[in-house]
Amino acid sequence: MTKKILLILITFAFISCGKNKSDDIYKTKGGEYASKVGNFVAAFPTEPSHTAIDNQIGLDKFQIHMYRSTLGSQKIFNVEYIDYPEHMIKSMSNGQLYNQGVANYANKMAESFNLQYQKPVEQHELDGQKFQLELNENAKSKGLDGFILGRLFRQGNRVYTITYIGIDDERAGSFVNSFRLLK
Repeated sequence: MTKKILLILITFAFISCGKNKSDDIYKTKGGEYASKVGNFVAAFPTEPSHTAIDNQIGLDKFQIHMYRSTLGSQKIFNVEYIDYPEHMIKSMSNGQLYNQGVANYANKMAESFNLQYQKPVEQHELDGQKFQLELNENAKSKGLDGFILGRLFRQGNRVYTITYIGIDDERAGSFVNSFRLLK
C-alpha cells in the first residue's frame, strides 16, 4: 500500500512538473523569442531556456533571471535581468550603473578576458552601454578562442545584460542588437 501511494505521489509530481511549463517564452511572428515576464524580445537562434537564481545582498533578496540559447558549447546567447530593490538602485545614475555593471562583468570574466571597449549606445529607444571583451594572453596560450559582445540597459529598477559569449558567429551582432522591450 505504501509503495502504491509513493508511486502515485511520484507520478503526480512528474505530471505536475510537466504541466507547469511556463508560457513565459514564446516565438514572435518575426521568428524572434520573447518573454512576457521579462518584457523583452531578442533574436535567439533557438528557443531559450529560463533559469531563476535566488540572490541576496545584505537583507535584500531578489532573483537573477537568465534566458540562454546555445549552439554547441562555443556559442552562447544570453539575456539576463535583475529587479533590484528600489533603494539599492535609485541613487545611481544610468551612467554610474552602466560603468559599474560593465566593470563588474569584466571583473567576473577577468581570468580569461580583458575589456576592449565600452561605449554608450541607443538601441530601440533604449539608452544603454555596449561593450566587448577579448581573450587575454593567458587564455590564448591555453588554445582558447572567442570573445564576449554585450549590452547593458536599465528600465526602472530592472537591469538587463545581453551577451554573446563564444567564437565568431554571424548571429552574434544581430542577437545583441535585436534586444528590445515589449510595448
